[in-house]
Amino acid sequence: MFEKVEDYPVDPIMIGADYFAQDPRADKLNLTVGIYQDGDGKTPVLQAVKMAETRLIETQTSKSYLALTGDAEYCRILGQEIVGTDHYDSFVAAQTAGGAVALRIMADLLAQMPDPPTVWLQTPTYGNYVPILTAAGAHFQSVPYYDPLARAIMFDQMLEGLNKAHSGDVFLMQGVCHNPTGADMTPAQFDALLDRLEARGIVPWIDLAYLGFAQGFTADCDMASKIAARFPECVICITLSKSFGIYRDRAGALFVKTRHVDRTRMKRAVNAIVRSGASHAPNHGPSVARTILEDADLKALWLSELDQMRQRVFHVRKDIAEIEMCDFGRCDLGYLAHQSGMFSLLPVTTVQEAALTKKHGIHVVKGGRVNVARLAANDIPHLIRAFHDITSA
Repeated sequence: MFEKVEDYPVDPIMIGADYFAQDPRADKLNLTVGIYQDGDGKTPVLQAVKMAETRLIETQTSKSYLALTGDAEYCRILGQEIVGTDHYDSFVAAQTAGGAVALRIMADLLAQMPDPPTVWLQTPTYGNYVPILTAAGAHFQSVPYYDPLARAIMFDQMLEGLNKAHSGDVFLMQGVCHNPTGADMTPAQFDALLDRLEARGIVPWIDLAYLGFAQGFTADCDMASKIAARFPECVICITLSKSFGIYRDRAGALFVKTRHVDRTRMKRAVNAIVRSGASHAPNHGPSVARTILEDADLKALWLSELDQMRQRVFHVRKDIAEIEMCDFGRCDLGYLAHQSGMFSLLPVTTVQEAALTKKHGIHVVKGGRVNVARLAANDIPHLIRAFHDITSA
């Protein structure tokens, strides 16, 4: 029977990780996997997280199942942080095992509608969107977002592409720290995008994966709160992996804003989809996040640690631009200092990207995505020198 199973596509990030493991060079550099690392190459457990975990060990009285949509108090506290107390009651909420499960629940829901809408994606965008939408059987199309060689957002082309969307379609966008480009819209551009979505009756679906890594946690929630205040229907997916450093503990959430008359049916739909899939979300990571968010002292400590991570990524980007100009007399990578978050796209062709790995042992995700948070101080000149070599050949 199993000889009939077809070949499934392999995630580009996993391919990159495999190639890196097989590379025998001592000076190889892995810029593929999307995790934060400090200057010593470690992914630390935040002190606030350790303190919250200790408190949970001392106070938790049961490991019984939660409701299908998880811990309602976790959802409420997190949701009010994201969209504000005035708008949260308009949402149907579900605790999920990270952001990917939240995305999949919504993709399933859209695909199962009697007249399924089209989901519009930015290009390039997060690599897991297409596999998730495809597995769910959802309809999707793409609009331009970013030109890697020009190092610029294709904003007008994105708006023009959305003119093809119909009322009731959905636009799946990212919040701050756009993955894989690192290029975020300006506030004026975002407002213009919302104008276009509203004018055409397109439902905004925003994915928040890097809250706190752009301007700070509160400021980074602004895009979602603007959407929640403006649109009668919208979708918000969240992962806390990066913001709390709890990658393996799978803490996320789905928030769906509906009109009041539709809310009960939406709750039943989300419950049914959760039951047929993950069934019950893991709770350790969300319990940690809830414990931190509801305690003023722990929250202050966490925000301080989150800001330290944000500042490190900011300074890595700044250092790349300054070292390239000071030591190499060029500014080909200067654009990195004006982007945000852990990821950016190198302006390289497919041939140049292959040469970066083959000649210099620098492993990147297909398409030229690099995780700047994995760069230590002595890695930066190596990356700059290698980039100049492959682009000057």
